[in-house]
Amino acid sequence: MKCGMKILVVLLVLGGLGYAFYKHSGFFLYDHSPMQYMPNMHHTRVLIPQRGYDFFADGAGARVPPKGSLAREQNPYPYTKETLAEKVSRNVNPLPATKAVVLKGQHVYNNVCIVCHGSLGVGDGPIVPPFSKPPSLQSEKIRGFADSQIFHIITVGQNVMGPYAQIVPENDRWAVIHYIRAMQRAYQPTTEDLKAFDQLTTKKNEGTTAP
Repeated sequence: MKCGMKILVVLLVLGGLGYAFYKHSGFFLYDHSPMQYMPNMHHTRVLIPQRGYDFFADGAGARVPPKGSLAREQNPYPYTKETLAEKVSRNVNPLPATKAVVLKGQHVYNNVCIVCHGSLGVGDGPIVPPFSKPPSLQSEKIRGFADSQIFHIITVGQNVMGPYAQIVPENDRWAVIHYIRAMQRAYQPTTEDLKAFDQLTTKKNEGTTAP
């Protein structure tokens, strides 16, 4: 008899504890829970992804930015792919042509552009066959483009070339244009370029020659 009473008391205690846990732990559905553990985690004011909310007319919790809104520090590009490069205003490169900038442009070119345009920019990249050959960056047409017009082509694309605005950051696009200009000067150097190169080479050799 005493054993039966003990078992009954244990069952009642366990039942009471289980009921209290069910009502107040927050792990089960409930109507009222005055002793809920961490209520702010259950009644959060943050919109939960993929959960609907009656507050909005469309009933969705996930929101999209208002039409025409811009991210902070975003600089929208004023032209589209339909705009020909020749119609883009002629502006100079806003980045200085320093060694660091040109080397950055070389890094971007070798990682993004070289596969189509080739190491010298003549359109003989490793994927050109079977893909179509891109225009040569050494052509008189491209040489005659302003930096802003080349930037336009990189940003929005041209013909079969897609846009690279989402792949290459804005400053890196300007940097790669400096590198393209360096390639053009190396590919077809002027008399002044050759003279400056000879002077630089002579000065370098004089500095390394032992007395």
